[in-house]
Amino acid sequence: MPAAPTPRRRLANVLGLVIGVLAVLAAVAVPFAPVVGDRVTVTWPMAGQPAESTLAFVVPYHPDEVHVRVPCEVVRAGQDRSEPTTLVSSRPPGQPTEGFAVTTAQDHVIALVAGREAVRAPIGEACDVAIDGGPTGATARIGDRTASVPAGIRDIVTFTTQLSPAEAAGTEVQVVTANWFETSPTQGKLLLIAVQLLLVAAGFAVLATLDRRRSRAVERPIPRLAHRLSGYVIDLGLLAVLAGWWLLGPNGPDDSFASVTAQNGLRTGDIGNYYRWENASESPFTLVQQLLMHVAEWNQNPLAMRIPSILAAVLTWLVLSRGVLGAAIPGQHHRPLVRVLAAVAFLSWWLPFGMGVRPEAFEALGLTVVLAAVLQAARTERRVWLGVAALAAGLSIAVNPMGITAITPFLVLAPRLWRMAGVGLAALLAGIASVGVVAMFADQSLFGAAKATDLHGYYGPNVSWFLEVMRWQYLLGFDLQGDVARRAAVLLTLVVAALSIVVLLRHRVDGLRMAHVPAASLLLSMGLMTLTPSKWTHYFGALAGVGAATVTAGVVLVGVAAVTASRDRVVLVAGLVGTVLAGGAAALVFSGKNNWFLHSQYGVPWGEGPVRPLNNPLVWLLVAGLLMAASALVRRGDNRVRRALIRTPALVCVTAMGVAVTIVLGSFAAAPIRQGDAYSIGAQSIAAARGGSCGIADKIVVTPDLVGLRGGDGAEMAGFTEGSGFAPGFTPPADVPLWGSLTGGQINTGTLTTGWFPLPALAPDQELAFGVAGRSGDGNRVALEFSGPGGTREVVLDDTWMDSDERETYPSDHVIEDEPQDHPGWRDMHLSPAQIPAGADRVRITASDTTTDPAGWVAVSGPRVRQVIPLTEYMQDKAPTYVDWSMTWNVPCLRDLPEVGSGLVQAPAYMITPPSSMGFGGTAAFERGIGGTFAGVRDVGVQEEIPTRLNGYEKTPEYSEWGHLIEVQYPYPGNRFDVQRVEAPRWGWRGE
Repeated sequence: MPAAPTPRRRLANVLGLVIGVLAVLAAVAVPFAPVVGDRVTVTWPMAGQPAESTLAFVVPYHPDEVHVRVPCEVVRAGQDRSEPTTLVSSRPPGQPTEGFAVTTAQDHVIALVAGREAVRAPIGEACDVAIDGGPTGATARIGDRTASVPAGIRDIVTFTTQLSPAEAAGTEVQVVTANWFETSPTQGKLLLIAVQLLLVAAGFAVLATLDRRRSRAVERPIPRLAHRLSGYVIDLGLLAVLAGWWLLGPNGPDDSFASVTAQNGLRTGDIGNYYRWENASESPFTLVQQLLMHVAEWNQNPLAMRIPSILAAVLTWLVLSRGVLGAAIPGQHHRPLVRVLAAVAFLSWWLPFGMGVRPEAFEALGLTVVLAAVLQAARTERRVWLGVAALAAGLSIAVNPMGITAITPFLVLAPRLWRMAGVGLAALLAGIASVGVVAMFADQSLFGAAKATDLHGYYGPNVSWFLEVMRWQYLLGFDLQGDVARRAAVLLTLVVAALSIVVLLRHRVDGLRMAHVPAASLLLSMGLMTLTPSKWTHYFGALAGVGAATVTAGVVLVGVAAVTASRDRVVLVAGLVGTVLAGGAAALVFSGKNNWFLHSQYGVPWGEGPVRPLNNPLVWLLVAGLLMAASALVRRGDNRVRRALIRTPALVCVTAMGVAVTIVLGSFAAAPIRQGDAYSIGAQSIAAARGGSCGIADKIVVTPDLVGLRGGDGAEMAGFTEGSGFAPGFTPPADVPLWGSLTGGQINTGTLTTGWFPLPALAPDQELAFGVAGRSGDGNRVALEFSGPGGTREVVLDDTWMDSDERETYPSDHVIEDEPQDHPGWRDMHLSPAQIPAGADRVRITASDTTTDPAGWVAVSGPRVRQVIPLTEYMQDKAPTYVDWSMTWNVPCLRDLPEVGSGLVQAPAYMITPPSSMGFGGTAAFERGIGGTFAGVRDVGVQEEIPTRLNGYEKTPEYSEWGHLIEVQYPYPGNRFDVQRVEAPRWGWRGE
């Protein structure tokens, strides 16, 4: 019988139970505790100012309150007009609105609310109009007539009137914005948080008391000096690789997005989504973003914003190599080969998932700490390690939804841990873990988090558990979610995990009693991923530490089993089947593209196709045979062939991982060299480290027209028509003559020779441009003839080499033929002063259409002189400038973004959006259907693209469409209204 617990230990258990319960109660109370937020009231027109129309982008779309007042005098002013007149509206006149509008028509006044006519009345003595509403309903009154509307008022983008300021005098609109998320804790809430943290500290003190004279002595083999030194060398090598990746590595899919949310959080105090979800808060998962806010306050350059993830990588590696492997494979983890294996496995996981500002890097650190602490607790029976695990698990849950995986080490070792714990200790651990709730709601209310969750769920993506297959479809796809690096980490690790579990089920390995824990935790974590609301492959990054531990422990297990279980037929069959699976997985890995996000792809090898010949399973079966033969030759003994067969699957997986890591690192080292003076992400980072860079903006020029050349009269043409002959729906160049061959029909052919255009001398920052539509080559021909004292010289204009069908299409289920160009839109071709023959003072255009297929026509325009201005110079006085969520890290100097906060959005004057050809059209922020914060731009603004060009695109035509520079023109000035902010304390469950 075990000895009865001492009175001191009984007291510690009771005290632990009390502290744990109190800590949980204090944490649960934090979301309900009072907060302080601003009540933001917008009043139009401004005090003492005339009632003139203005932009007013209200976001979230449903304001808390709307009050509209239109006096009778204003109604009669509208009546005096002979046509229907908008007296006041939340949209430009004539647009359908889900907001409000008051109009006059045929001696009636009409109040429109929430997309429907609420009330109509003839204009009599009592004709004043009042509208009052909120998110759930509204009332409208005209004189003594009143009607209710069950729908809420939303989508306010303007305060508009068609009356003159004098006629509209007396009209007033008041809007209380839905400023739900910008809150701060009251003194009472801060006190409650302090009490909870003190209880957590007291809980650790109780754990330390319980550990006194109770922990079990564990044999810790002292590594040899050579092993220690080699371990330090491997650590330094890993740090060097991480430093290189920090400098040369790619931007992640959400790096730009998350950095802008942190930047905007510095101004508003809340981590809102800025671009979409109606700027809903990221609450309750804002722990990492709060950290990034401090970094952004110091420096917003991408290199600075990457530092926390690199520190997380270093800490994860230290915990993995010392804590996890030291407990899972004791006595083995100090061996140099095992340490190298762990480093390769760690890099295989970290490189594609870990760097940047997405939360997975920090989630991986949290899960690795939980795994290490649980293993150490089970190994040493020290309860304080369980406290560390509970604390790390609680904080992990506050990072992002993948925090749910932090419970998996507890589940795997539940029977052993329960024998150490009991009810009192379990309550204490729950109290320590509840610090995660405090982290979630320290700066946010329960109401704010609930509203944010509702908006995220309403707009999505919020995918059900049974669609988890989508994540694997993405992984095995051919966009950046299914690239070589991501496939290598996940697929090869799963093969090793399956093989190691088969070995453990058949054979017990002495000294490695807990080697199964990483693999079991990994598989359980992948099962729990089904509960997460998004199915992106980014989430695999949270498993980086446990994945690397699975590979390392699994390979060690297989290596030991090859010696001790070489006569077990099941293990031998597992080795044979595993070899086939490993070869197939490796081929599947390299069948993907070496694909990276947006401009990070520039200059990266294998970006458009597979890594040949490594995408062939036969190659990997050959590799498996060579590895098996080498393993058999190196080892001695009667069973060396059997042992080699058991080892081969693990060797194939490790080899494939090493090759994938080498390809990834080599690709980004090679990209700046391959690009030369053209843009690459590595060159941007190197320039930033040297003192400054504006990223891809340094390589972009803006080319606005200066003047169209006059002349060209007396054109000689057959089959061409002046002023027409091109496809409708595409805007041609302005103020220059046009000729096209489409007028005579698709089978029409012909020739064109224009008259001469006088050619002025061009300055170094100017160029000559010509518009072309239709087919410029592939049977057609467009050329320029330059004439001067030195004679005549011809320059052929042909951009068929830029067509996408000139490049490999992968994957494809049939042979893609090089089809003739089909390009109906107008595009510009240009010549720099250096490309124009010296002394030329005249130019004319010749064209011939000799093709008769449906796309076989051509149109040309007269020449224009354009200015060539660096983008950074052009944008110096352009503000505010919207930069799309995908690109802020690519143009880090353009930081004068529109303000978003307090329920209001500033209208951008200029916009930089990504290339549509790369799958990111930059439309998310402008679509109401997904909660776009800048939806008002489409509702009110008129967008006009300004011509730009990426220097050096001639060498890599697939990169020619870098993005778009757009100017937005609005019919009204912006934000001409009064804004009043009043602090309003409220309980955490209340929103008003």
